[in-house]
Amino acid sequence: MSENSKNRNIIIQFALFVGVWFVLYYSTLISMVEVWGSSETYKHCFFIVPVVLYLFYERKEEFAHVKLQPNYWVLLALFLVQIINMFSELLGINLFTHASAYLSLVLIVWLCFGNEFVYRFAFPLFFLGFTIPFGDELVPALQDITAYLTVEMLQLVGIPIYREGLYLYVPNGTFLVAEACAGIRFLIASFALGTLFAYLNYKTRWKIVAFVCASLIVPILANGIRAFGIVVIGYLSDMEHATGADHLVYGWFFFAFVLLILFGIGQIGRENTHFIKNEEEATGSVTLMSVRNLVMSLIVFAGLGLYTAVFVNSTPPAHTNSLSDTYNSSTAFTPREFAWQPDLTNPHEEWSGIYASRNGKTPLYIAKYYFDNDEHELVSGLSRYYNIDVYTRKTIDREMTSKGQVNLIDLVDVRGNSISLVYWFEVDGKRTASAIPTKINQTVSKLAGQHGAGSFIAVQVDNSLPTREAKINAMEAAIEGLEY
Repeated sequence: MSENSKNRNIIIQFALFVGVWFVLYYSTLISMVEVWGSSETYKHCFFIVPVVLYLFYERKEEFAHVKLQPNYWVLLALFLVQIINMFSELLGINLFTHASAYLSLVLIVWLCFGNEFVYRFAFPLFFLGFTIPFGDELVPALQDITAYLTVEMLQLVGIPIYREGLYLYVPNGTFLVAEACAGIRFLIASFALGTLFAYLNYKTRWKIVAFVCASLIVPILANGIRAFGIVVIGYLSDMEHATGADHLVYGWFFFAFVLLILFGIGQIGRENTHFIKNEEEATGSVTLMSVRNLVMSLIVFAGLGLYTAVFVNSTPPAHTNSLSDTYNSSTAFTPREFAWQPDLTNPHEEWSGIYASRNGKTPLYIAKYYFDNDEHELVSGLSRYYNIDVYTRKTIDREMTSKGQVNLIDLVDVRGNSISLVYWFEVDGKRTASAIPTKINQTVSKLAGQHGAGSFIAVQVDNSLPTREAKINAMEAAIEGLEY
């Protein structure tokens, strides 16, 4: 068989795998694009695929010199990724399902085209990973870092500053380090651009690593300087400037300026990165995948995806009882909205109000999910477990109770008023305080035929109680006998 015929067969096999991949991950790909379009943080993802295609096109002459040698061992890794994707679907963790789609495509390239191809085109394949929407998990930490840097710099220049939670108080005004001020959009975009810049301009490994690290560190420091500048401008102008539109314009111009400086400095150590092409004609035969191996691989690949789709999207149970009706009809409950009211993602039922138990009256919020899917998620990155427009956190701790772990959080508003909340997730009577344990409990619930049903509960407790243990005990006493 001629070399051209062998390569043609490999390309046909690659096309078959990609076709199956596209069918299996179609809903995941749609989910990724929807995230790109709905979030300002990930708008840059729309440009990643065109950039990757250009990177391949730029080196198109190398294709003729690459020896295509399928690597069958990659089938094991591809199979493992499908297992991970199956459990990610059950857990409802979009980050892992999105990552599985990306890894599966890269592994298919590796499987069909072989080690040499992946080695030569490793960066375009890696850069495609920036299509995965990730980073929102870093927002709380970035808010704290920005607030810390701002306070330290204001103290250096002698401006009086008092911090409580994420509120920054100066003598003539108050500033909030909100989620939009965390700098996550700039950080992710800078990381992607910095990685691309390093690839195009350096070939020395330490220079590549140094510039990529700089593209991560500089945006964080720059965001702190930006927040510091906004507070200084507001302080000196008696709050006339650096708010509203001034705030946004100043931010965008500042970040553009920082990028120009970063890439300008990067030009100093620029190196010749013209790729050395292998002019030797590829020799030797290419062992093609047998029809049996090809068919079996496709069946396994498709079978796992089909099982996941059927298992995860099975018909959820109908529910007839109404949480709101039950509570609103009871003399023990008084409906009411709170300033700290959580905002959960599409609960089937929710109730907030005052629960009158034998231990007194307790502000209480409950959100009920009768099943878990993409539209009704008990644990979601879009959910807010308190009103972030009114309150900011001072402290948050994890505490253990007889039924499991809960969160104890102290909140403060712009006037300095403090409240304490205890909140948790509950699935099959088990309390959890964070996403992963809750998702695991929901998976066990789905395997048991309960479709991942669960609840979110938040209880306001007396923040004057002296210890965390006392607050937890007050919560337990307040909801004693409550069914949720």
